[in-house]
Amino acid sequence: MKFEALLLDLDGTILRPDQAISDDVVKAISSIRERIPVCILTGRELAEVLHYASVLGLKTPQSCDAGSTIVSASSHKVLWAVSLSTHEVNLILNELKTSRLEFFATRPDGVNTNIDSDSYEKKSNWINSDWDDAKRYKFTRISALNLSARDASELEDRMSCLSNMNVAKAFLPYNGLWAVDFTHDNVNKGTAATKIAEFLGQDLGSFVAVGDSYNDMPMLDCVGFSVAMGNAPDSMAALADYIAPTVEEDGLAMVINEVVIPGLS
Repeated sequence: MKFEALLLDLDGTILRPDQAISDDVVKAISSIRERIPVCILTGRELAEVLHYASVLGLKTPQSCDAGSTIVSASSHKVLWAVSLSTHEVNLILNELKTSRLEFFATRPDGVNTNIDSDSYEKKSNWINSDWDDAKRYKFTRISALNLSARDASELEDRMSCLSNMNVAKAFLPYNGLWAVDFTHDNVNKGTAATKIAEFLGQDLGSFVAVGDSYNDMPMLDCVGFSVAMGNAPDSMAALADYIAPTVEEDGLAMVINEVVIPGLS
């Protein structure tokens, strides 16, 4: 198989738990970014994916908000986005209010959150909102944050039974807790991968995807060659074509150097 593009998760794949990118990973990505498109697909917001695309020198389409938004890294123009419906937003926020959960809700022009501003570095386009106030906005993604593994699984199961919207849990390497991401029906990282392939005019069967958590599974399922990081859940690793070392062991650099680059010719 000849590889024509590389899709990468951010947290736990590119970024270590301390939020740093190792020199070996930077060097590996630099060695291929002019040869094939390298695209980040992350649950983080638009500003974050553009920041890391800039750090890594990427110019191709990138995806944020758990697959619901695609943005050009070169022009910063939003190329495609799908918002949650009003019904979905109300359903999610009512549940999070009942459970008194922290949330982080994204839109192409900013963020709404009820997390205490003293606990994070607040950006200029972030609005502090409670669950009811946030209902006035249209969001591409809403995440319940800082959950235990058990609470995340229970919330995922409960909400999946109430609606057809996409519900996926994701590990947060930077604090060891979990998030549950909500996006519109059938919108996930696999959807974003498909749209990116359309924008690039390429076949997903020639793509490599690398991820480490449950929300990466739709992306790994739709490409020609899937890679699970060594820090991925066992159930996810069992379905991957290749298992890399952990992010702390610079697994992504190894995959690029020993798997992707030999597959370019």
